[in-house]
Amino acid sequence: MNDHPISRRTLLKAGAAIAGALALGRPPLLAETRDESERPTLVVLWLNGGPAGLFNSADSFLSSGAFGVTADNVRHLGNGLCVDAHSLGALPGTALAHMASIDFRHGLYPHADARAAVLESASRSRLLRMAAAMPAAAARCVVVNSLGLPVGVAATPPAEGGVALERSLSLDDAHGHLPTGQLDAIRSAYGVPAGSAAIDSQRATFAGIESMIHAGAGVIFAQPAYTGRPDRQFDTHHDDTGTLARDIMAPITPSLITFLDRVMALPRRNVVTLLTGEFSRTLPGSDHAPGGTATVIGKYVRTGTAGRQGAGGSPPEHASSPEGLWAYVAAALRLDHPAPFGRNPHRELIA
Repeated sequence: MNDHPISRRTLLKAGAAIAGALALGRPPLLAETRDESERPTLVVLWLNGGPAGLFNSADSFLSSGAFGVTADNVRHLGNGLCVDAHSLGALPGTALAHMASIDFRHGLYPHADARAAVLESASRSRLLRMAAAMPAAAARCVVVNSLGLPVGVAATPPAEGGVALERSLSLDDAHGHLPTGQLDAIRSAYGVPAGSAAIDSQRATFAGIESMIHAGAGVIFAQPAYTGRPDRQFDTHHDDTGTLARDIMAPITPSLITFLDRVMALPRRNVVTLLTGEFSRTLPGSDHAPGGTATVIGKYVRTGTAGRQGAGGSPPEHASSPEGLWAYVAAALRLDHPAPFGRNPHRELIA
């Protein structure tokens, strides 16, 4: 016998959702309704300095060969999405089947201004706004590793809905939530030495992120690149061949593969991974674009692209504002009632 009878309010809500789905021609799977027993988690991997579009809009450069893109080093995933074969194209099959590129345009060129445009809105942290929209058990926002937040973004933004920014510099921060054996297994999965606690390397960063997922954080932010300058690792000027950009991404890819393999298989979890920086790179000169193209990976993401970058590397003119990117991510997390960032402009890329 069911010990938890369904309330009249629940039945009314379900009935209204089904009616709405039918009216829109969608099957009554409540595709934009979160499973209340499933915990959402957002992982933001910040590619500081701005990654070139060769990674998630590779076909924009096929005809010119810019950024070193050729028919031999790209992978077509379907629905208009073409990625760099040796980085995003090498991720697990589950990730490739649930990956979208989402463009955004803010019209800004300085690093600090562009970072603030993506991560903040009128001095409010979008990370904290997302965390505040999470179910109560997941309403935490943690910045992992010693690189912290990028220059130009407020280090101590105002709390949102009682959620304040937390920082994790040690794997020991998860000890109160995880058994020692589980934490040791996480270390081992990423090649972190046994007993090591400091989150001061790329491998330790991914171990720290996974430990925070199990510790219940709803939003986790980290800069995964420990190559190049610490304040703008992907600021790859004069890299028209894409060689430097690929060299920076190369050590991240193996840990990202391990991470996605592990977290996308977690039961009753909806882990969404967002890879983005403040902008993309333009040609010639691999300079700053007035916006960028983010990669979003998650179980409710429909593989495809919201729009290819132009041949010069800039996002399309019709690209949404950064708020639109966050609205899409909120939809992938199933945070739709109410939607913390307004209407999702890319409903066709939500499964």
